[in-house]
Amino acid sequence: MGHIDIRFVYIPKAELKQMWRHLSIDAQTYALSRMGHVLPLLDIELQTRVMQALAHFWCPYTTTFILGKHELTPTLEEYSLAIGKPLSINLICPCVEMDPIFIFVEFLKISENKMRKILKGNCHMCPFSFLVELFYESNSYLQSRIFILAFFRLVIFSLQKDFISLSMAWIARQVCSGMNFTNAILTETFISLTRFKQNKEKTFHAPVGLLQMWFFSHYAKFGSKMTIPRVSQEENPITKFQELQKNIARLFYSKWIDLFKDPSPKVFLWQAIWFQVSKARLYHGEREPILLLGITDMTQYHPLRVVRQYGVLQDIPPPLGPNTFQVEFVAGENYRTEIKHLDQTWVKSKTRSLSLPKEKLEGKEKCYHTKARYIKYHLIPTHMFPKFPLVIVKPTRQAEIETYAKKT
Repeated sequence: MGHIDIRFVYIPKAELKQMWRHLSIDAQTYALSRMGHVLPLLDIELQTRVMQALAHFWCPYTTTFILGKHELTPTLEEYSLAIGKPLSINLICPCVEMDPIFIFVEFLKISENKMRKILKGNCHMCPFSFLVELFYESNSYLQSRIFILAFFRLVIFSLQKDFISLSMAWIARQVCSGMNFTNAILTETFISLTRFKQNKEKTFHAPVGLLQMWFFSHYAKFGSKMTIPRVSQEENPITKFQELQKNIARLFYSKWIDLFKDPSPKVFLWQAIWFQVSKARLYHGEREPILLLGITDMTQYHPLRVVRQYGVLQDIPPPLGPNTFQVEFVAGENYRTEIKHLDQTWVKSKTRSLSLPKEKLEGKEKCYHTKARYIKYHLIPTHMFPKFPLVIVKPTRQAEIETYAKKT
């Protein structure tokens, strides 16, 4: 019986790059001040085989990738540093209980009648081609806002190619106001992977280029090259990955699956070389998971399971409770209570100073970057181990050449 892999939405990169080049210097400066470091995602080449293989090892219970005995997951602080936007209190929120048409026409400064005609001829969706046409007819300030809208809809929160959902104007408006969108990106990444593993949805609708950069930052053979003296707009993890991506090993899908199911700890860099922080949000309340707000859903996040990614010695994490706070947003419904509760827990999820090891590590503690009791006692329950495709490992082209040479 065959298996199904996660799918990735086509991104019209050429059109978006052309729009960017058309922006004035002032408009580009404005857009970058709102978008952070995400623009170079347009130049990230998707490594489909590794990302499809990795998705199979996602665990919805832990919101981590379970790779043999090891766990890794993108963290808020890693994404915040890579994106170049601080984890402020003011989170972007989904477009619920609002008229999306009103929000859309107000953001684009067009007439409602004109917008309704466009929607009527396109199954109540705004075609990207209309947005491009409007872009070239608009003034410099509006062009920058249209570009942000298109970029966030097609690159950051990608669901369908060639169409812009009306509710995305509400997200773009919040981005233009300088609000925190890092949480939403991480949330949608987790939700997409969880829905894939639960057979609810097969399309990844978060920035796959960002997730790819994060993974290879922790893959020792590549991540050791990701040195950045000081993160800035010009030099940051995304631009560094863009520069080095030609060095990625082009392994077969089957080889990645085989690697992920039982990897040696030496395969990973537990802490990305470019990632150095002294404080982080690791839990709220009594070591409870952090609640995350996305644009389509809410979910939980368990950074205490991956504290070694911060340089902290990994200890046995708290036991997992039920994920009782997962809400899938439906347009027109009232979610004020849930969003208010999440906002309150986010405020309570205060940053805490990290306790880094003071003495030189030896043996397994150094190899695993964990405390001895974690190595001895921590076990991942069997039912949490991800199911992955049973595939035959194909030899690399070099291995085939060497085998042939030996025979002849």
